[in-house]
Amino acid sequence: MQFGASLDVRFDESVEEFVRFLGEQGLSHVELRKGYLDVRSDPPSPDRLRRIADDHGVTYTVHMPHRDCNLGNQNERLRRASVEAVEESLDLAADIEAGGVVVHGGSVRTRYPERAQEHGREQAVRSIRECINYAEEVEVPVCLENQRDKPSSRRNTAVPDRIAAFADDIGIDSEYFRFTLDVGHAKATGVPYEAFVERFGDRIHVAHLHDNDGTGDDHDPLPEFRAVADEIGAEYNVFEMKSLDDIRRCVSGGS
Repeated sequence: MQFGASLDVRFDESVEEFVRFLGEQGLSHVELRKGYLDVRSDPPSPDRLRRIADDHGVTYTVHMPHRDCNLGNQNERLRRASVEAVEESLDLAADIEAGGVVVHGGSVRTRYPERAQEHGREQAVRSIRECINYAEEVEVPVCLENQRDKPSSRRNTAVPDRIAAFADDIGIDSEYFRFTLDVGHAKATGVPYEAFVERFGDRIHVAHLHDNDGTGDDHDPLPEFRAVADEIGAEYNVFEMKSLDDIRRCVSGGS
């Protein structure tokens, strides 16, 4: 099991500075978020990222761009662009020997009529299929993440039953189709993370570790992370924090 943290767009540190900070905390994994890399004036090349990993003994996962990237987009050109963005993330992951790419399963506004919601879900199913097929080509797993439920959006991966039905409709049984369990999203949705573990077990490849009070996706420190990670059993365990101090608080048990 690898433990580390997500390199969030909020952080000013370079990849190497972040890796050094994680090493000081006894952590050895980095989740590279495309949102972070896309806004850097000097994003490191794959060669540079491999050298950083070799020099510091860290592993990587990659998170697809997601703020404006909806794999369930109802416009076909925009849906295809979202798939291409995931394929670009998979190419990067393959180049740097990352353990997987975290993807979101798409969403539709709840105020839209049923026909629009059905179309958006069908678009998302198509998109994930295409991403898995590409993942098999480059031999990097796609790791479908549970998103928190929101009154304004119907998300295809918010609860275990919905994820299971979504995966069934995707219809691909592949070692390159895995899951990401986000424990904070589960809590904010009102579902114990254990329910996802019971349902998907050893298909959970990545765990996102953070906390909240159950009313919002606050990404607070999770000092009991080791006990949670032991229950999940994912290979890669990632703090999704808003500051370096919050990462320190996780590692130090909240102090």
